[in-house]
Amino acid sequence: MSEILIRNADVVVTMDAGRAERAGCDVLIRGGVIAAVGPGLQTIGGDVIEARGCVVTPGFVNTHHHLYQTLTRAVPGGQDALLFGWLKTLYPI
Repeated sequence: MSEILIRNADVVVTMDAGRAERAGCDVLIRGGVIAAVGPGLQTIGGDVIEARGCVVTPGFVNTHHHLYQTLTRAVPGGQDALLFGWLKTLYPI
């Protein structure tokens, strides 16, 4: 069965009922399903993704977002531009 270990995330946002956030945590995915969340997890022969400096949101499937537009919407060159002018201003950022 295939495994992926997401290791050393700065924060794992569990999205559980308590909205728990765990610092310095790993996420083990086995067969496409989250098998474990916690520190010091291991995989035998699976892929390892180093997540130091990252926030991991396991189970949160996000196939499309506009995060970068939210973070760059106040850039002066794009504020009053039409759509394609706005996109051309933001893409290099």
